[in-house]
Amino acid sequence: RDCLEKRELVERLQDALRGGDGLSGGAASAMGQLDAGERSVVELFQRVAPSVAFIQTSVVKSTSPLSMRGEVTPSGSGSGFVWDTEGHVVTNYHVIQQAQKATVTGIGLGDGSMNAYEATLVGAEPEKDIAVLKVRAPKSVLRPITVGSSSELLVGQSVFAIGNPFGLDSTLTQGIVSAVGREVQGVAGRPIKGCVQTDASINPGNSGGPLLDAKGRLVGVNTAIYSPS
Repeated sequence: RDCLEKRELVERLQDALRGGDGLSGGAASAMGQLDAGERSVVELFQRVAPSVAFIQTSVVKSTSPLSMRGEVTPSGSGSGFVWDTEGHVVTNYHVIQQAQKATVTGIGLGDGSMNAYEATLVGAEPEKDIAVLKVRAPKSVLRPITVGSSSELLVGQSVFAIGNPFGLDSTLTQGIVSAVGREVQGVAGRPIKGCVQTDASINPGNSGGPLLDAKGRLVGVNTAIYSPS
């Protein structure tokens, strides 16, 4: 492994001396060392990550009873995905339920380095734990996700999740469809039926992010973690 890393470093340095950016040659070399399955996963992530949004919510707290201004305090974070080129972003309702303000980052490049866009809530279905935000972002950075079908999922097939667990932007996890037709308790107090169970790691901050099939198509919205505690 050490030799491979040194060889990659030499290739990057040589590329830089030739006037390149010092990255393309090394990246191509790294991809060439992967088997077909690994390349497929890497390409899936590179293709879909720009469609995944990272959502930071906040509330405004009064600093004193006589103050007209409030202090903006972060209240939580979650994930979402770009639905269309009009700026609609889908997420979980519970991600924004208690928020007074929501900010979306990460769209366009697949990481948190993009400009932050203030989001407006334009629709919600609490009983299905779904909410729709809208951002005023240039169409050039809006990459709508490709939609698949959850009704065709089979137990055992591969699925992937991209999200913002624990505030760690652009995290990819992999698993399988463990079961279909599950029922979970929704945020509105009523059960959500027809859910997909997966063993792909889903953690706080993944909520609202996409569950993808092996072709990178949306087949679900990550909503809940089942834990005995």
